[in-house]
Amino acid sequence: MANATRPNVPFHPDPCRGQQIKAPDFHDFAEETWELSRWEREEPRPATIAAKDHKLDCAAGPGHRKAMVRSWALLRHEFLERRRHKLAYRDYLTAITPPGPDVLRAIRECESGGDYSTYTGNGFSGAYQFVQSTWESVGGSGAPHEASPHEQDERAARLYRELGPSPWPVCGV
Repeated sequence: MANATRPNVPFHPDPCRGQQIKAPDFHDFAEETWELSRWEREEPRPATIAAKDHKLDCAAGPGHRKAMVRSWALLRHEFLERRRHKLAYRDYLTAITPPGPDVLRAIRECESGGDYSTYTGNGFSGAYQFVQSTWESVGGSGAPHEASPHEQDERAARLYRELGPSPWPVCGV
């Protein structure tokens, strides 16, 4: 009788509307989800997770549901392993690839106007505005602003290989 007051709204006691999802069909959905390259750095969107949950709720039976859950977990695990390896390889390439001269020049110009002898008295010095502890951590000795341009470039390149542009939050490119 509840439907009599709202005749235009269909009543569906079954949220699956009679649709029964079988494990092989779900496996195709799960494979497609975890193969998409846009998930290389993040989890699927909430809408995709909601679609997965709906499909699990509409499993053709407990055996299908169990196989679907196992399939999702296995593909997710494989995806995370591939992602971990890709990110490790990217980090490896970053570590062994020195920054190009244009990158160092841009940082140097932004930090000190390209002046290797810059000393402002605020704890930062040299063309790349090193603090003393960072300078020493990359093998520098003495004061950064007193080192040769070549040495400052070498130390900055080493720091860039180790940490990327993060030591130069404003000028790192």
